[in-house]
Amino acid sequence: MTALSNRGIDDELTRILKNAQEGDQLAWERLFREYYPKVRRVVRRKLGTSMRSLYDSTDFASDVMKSLAANLSQLDFASSEHLVAFLAKVAEQKVIDEHRRQRTLKRDVTRERPLEGTAGSTPFQLASPDPTASQLAQAKEAADRLLDRRDATEELIVQMRQDGHDNSDIAGHIGWNIRKVQRFLKNLQDSFGGERR
Repeated sequence: MTALSNRGIDDELTRILKNAQEGDQLAWERLFREYYPKVRRVVRRKLGTSMRSLYDSTDFASDVMKSLAANLSQLDFASSEHLVAFLAKVAEQKVIDEHRRQRTLKRDVTRERPLEGTAGSTPFQLASPDPTASQLAQAKEAADRLLDRRDATEELIVQMRQDGHDNSDIAGHIGWNIRKVQRFLKNLQDSFGGERR
């Protein structure tokens, strides 16, 4: 007798699904009333405590029902148990996907973070635009190597450049063509670029 009653339920489900596929609003409402609470219970069970504070189970359940509506023409369910199992699996997968997305965001350096620490965490430190001690030391070593050159004109060019003079000022001061100053500074820069490699 239960087999016969289950078959009657399955025939009814098939009819409702067919009507929903054809756009019958009443069939959709019936599917929603029947299966939405079940999906929501699955979502509540799968949401961890950390995610419960961020998400509402109704959002996930609604997404599951949207997935059903979007893919109903491609799906075939032998019984209501199969439909419930399918909806539960989709709900579980949506929760897992969101959990993975949240974990990925934890490692994202571009994410928004509070400047002040929350309970149990240290405050977030902003990076300073000033050069680090290591960068200053490297710049001083490079300047010392440049100033150790034998040619007084080249030393003067380097010194004037450090003092903030532009190429035309330097060329006018030492009597070189501006292109010659540019070429000298470019060759100098390229030689230091080659040393770093």
